[in-house]
Amino acid sequence: MDSSSAPTLLQQADKILLHPIHPHLMAYCPTMDLIAVVTTEENLDVYRLNGQRAFGLKRKNEDVAVDTIQWEFNGKSIAVSWSDGKTDLVSAETGKIGLKDLELPKDASRGGEEGRVKCIGWGLNFIDVEAVQSRTRKATRGFDLTTEEWDEAKDGADVEDFLQRQPDLHALDCAPDLPDQLAVMDVETLLPKLPAIPLPPALPFMRVSQADAGAFSSQAEVDASLHSHHLKDHNSVDMFIRCSERGTVHLSIYNFLETVTVRLPPAWNIDSTPLLHTSHPYGCSHGLLMRTTSSYTKTRNITFVPLTLNFIPSAGIYLHLIASKTSQLQNLLLYITQCLQRIRTFFKQATDLPSKFMMNITETLEEKSQGDLTTNLFHLACTGACPPLIREWLIDELTEQGHKRWDNTVTTSLTILQAMVHENLIPALDRTATVISRLRGLAMYHDSDWIFSGPASQFAALLDVLRNMRLLAHTVLSYVADERRQFDAFSRWLRFVIDFEATEPDSQGRAEMEGRDSGVDIGLVLEYVRHGLQQSSLKPFLMPEIMLEAEDKRKEGASYEDTKRAIGVCEEGQNWRPDALCLEHVLGHLAKGTTGLLRQVSKWQESGMQMNSGIALSPSSPEGNDTVDMRIVYEVRLTPTFSSSPRHD
Repeated sequence: MDSSSAPTLLQQADKILLHPIHPHLMAYCPTMDLIAVVTTEENLDVYRLNGQRAFGLKRKNEDVAVDTIQWEFNGKSIAVSWSDGKTDLVSAETGKIGLKDLELPKDASRGGEEGRVKCIGWGLNFIDVEAVQSRTRKATRGFDLTTEEWDEAKDGADVEDFLQRQPDLHALDCAPDLPDQLAVMDVETLLPKLPAIPLPPALPFMRVSQADAGAFSSQAEVDASLHSHHLKDHNSVDMFIRCSERGTVHLSIYNFLETVTVRLPPAWNIDSTPLLHTSHPYGCSHGLLMRTTSSYTKTRNITFVPLTLNFIPSAGIYLHLIASKTSQLQNLLLYITQCLQRIRTFFKQATDLPSKFMMNITETLEEKSQGDLTTNLFHLACTGACPPLIREWLIDELTEQGHKRWDNTVTTSLTILQAMVHENLIPALDRTATVISRLRGLAMYHDSDWIFSGPASQFAALLDVLRNMRLLAHTVLSYVADERRQFDAFSRWLRFVIDFEATEPDSQGRAEMEGRDSGVDIGLVLEYVRHGLQQSSLKPFLMPEIMLEAEDKRKEGASYEDTKRAIGVCEEGQNWRPDALCLEHVLGHLAKGTTGLLRQVSKWQESGMQMNSGIALSPSSPEGNDTVDMRIVYEVRLTPTFSSSPRHD
């Protein structure tokens, strides 16, 4: 063929990079003009075609390297697998890690060594394929079109329209029939979106970027995890597949953390290494290209192995509902866990700084046998007579500047804590209860061995735990509101005392202050000095689980009545069932029950998967550097029809 007439590729852009890159670790985004590369320093960099760097991912430590990268089919995220077997999912919209350190199951390990991901695949599978085909067939009718049908076919959709980042489901018009619509009707769409979790407080000498931690620190990340547009498509499910170097294949739906493991039959006695993955939305089988080695003949071949997902047609329209709700339940559990951790962080900040201010004066009072700080401040608030040691502490150590730090830290921390409980924690608990109730309804009205193999009481137990957590959260909300009000009065009173004691005894300023009302409710001041100054009333609810006694940790989960009784006993200053008050401990019961529920779904998926056939395509090169590519193509053959009429002369 003449080189002048050969097809050529047009150069779109060029860029000189600062560091060399691995040529086998390059990936082009399927929906956006983004190209991902991995440098020799094992850093991921994603560039736009104009050469501008969009986002990236730095190497976790010096002991790991990037094994493989793969874009999601709609370009919303990119998966990066490291040599330690863990995988990170980086969002293309925010540039941040959505899911971090996804580990392979123990089935992928051998000889105590962690398995490594050799191949990653993303895919979308339609549940009702005929409905999609009928929608896309209008554009492929070829010679059958008449002038009357032009308007009908002018907006013909194709499969690519379903694979976009934000597909227009209304325009694609693939809504299920009325009975199915009633079955998949979701009341969660009427609930307000969960807000982003505030960033942790920045400590001194800490960079702003170091304080940015967590998968829900921005509204975009929360929407991607909990309010994704793809969760609204009732006729499709998203697949995420990781293939290990041991030949095991691990599938999850909607980035589900509980993965399914499948491998070639052990009776074949064949070692396999996955090379490529491909799929098509119309088929329930995914294609895997593997390098296989027979243990008997030692021959190496390039083999095509189909991975058949029989649970897709068996579950029907309920597959999307179950897969999306279990994935959402898992993400809600992560959201609640991170929210509670952030609440405890702000609570710790609200108590640490005051403790440091009060530490020296407490030790001094003990050495001089002048009582404790609570007694002295209570005496000062009631009589107005300031003991000498307290006066020295207020003027020389605490000072006006220290009081400002105290007031700003406690006020800010308690305000954010109250807002997080009211806006993040309680709505997340309500949404979780809605999801579990939806799954309970499916389990009750289907066979017991369909998907959820456990009894229906497991859902009731989870709802009871959520009821307890909601009671504890509302109690924390009430306590923090009282503590804020009391501290505000205490802070204004303390500032008045500092200013008063800083004046000279016979000065005009002191005389004016003596005749002026401080404008503070002394009752609130006394209440805070007695109860909230040395130990916050929130401590039993927000203390770490590690502070519980071993005996309390081993107890069964408290009932709702026991939780109410524990709160009442705590209000009286006594201690009973501290495990029932610790939110972190109660959350552990919720996590344990949820994990058991998710494993039932994983076992059902695993029972509906097959990888028991294959076709040897060609021998593999001894060096193992085969150049391979694979696609699944769906074609509709059009047969032209011609009409003829008799000729009249």
